[in-house]
Amino acid sequence: MLSGSDTVYVLRYFDLIGRAEGCRLLLTAANASWTEEHPEWPAEKANQPFERLPVLVERSNGDEWILCESLTIERYLARVFGFMPTDLKQAALQEQMADQQADLAPAFMAQLMATDDMKSKQIDEFNTLLDRIVKEHGRILSRNSSKQHLFGDQLSYADISLYAFYKVYIVYLKIYQSNIDEIVKPKLTPEIINLILSIEKEPLLAPHLSKCDSMAAVLTSKAF
Repeated sequence: MLSGSDTVYVLRYFDLIGRAEGCRLLLTAANASWTEEHPEWPAEKANQPFERLPVLVERSNGDEWILCESLTIERYLARVFGFMPTDLKQAALQEQMADQQADLAPAFMAQLMATDDMKSKQIDEFNTLLDRIVKEHGRILSRNSSKQHLFGDQLSYADISLYAFYKVYIVYLKIYQSNIDEIVKPKLTPEIINLILSIEKEPLLAPHLSKCDSMAAVLTSKAF
């Protein structure tokens, strides 16, 4: 752990799951001293780097350092708190997975906003990309001897990233597309479901996840 005990963090985001969930989970798993702020929007938009959220503020020894972009914040925190491998190649594999997951967001919005003449094409493209991501998750998991983690036998950035990814697409995005969970859940193998449930039971994440709706209830429901 590189961050000193006197270091405190502020995470700025909207009061919703969205792009900041991975950051929340990393700060929680690290037992960091952190709080969350919900800036008035768009009133405080101009006060944020690049006029967007999330934003991480790190304060230590009287100094303040600010970082934005969700994946950049995640990777920084993962390295600071030891959830990213120190081996560059192993770290790259975890970062690669996170980048692949991020590719789904534009595809989701494209099919959601598509005009009638493009709707079918955009839905197909979304499903194709989602299938590819789920398949890659399964491939990574099949190569690891521990089926409770994607890499190794301890909680890593990849585990947290995967959990946040599925939480967004099964829980959060229902506010935009009510049947999105019905599209995503049938694609998940029992092994991936068990992995998600195992991550959710991780004691390091309990301070945050205990305040959230359980993914277990959604993934093991009869409707599934």
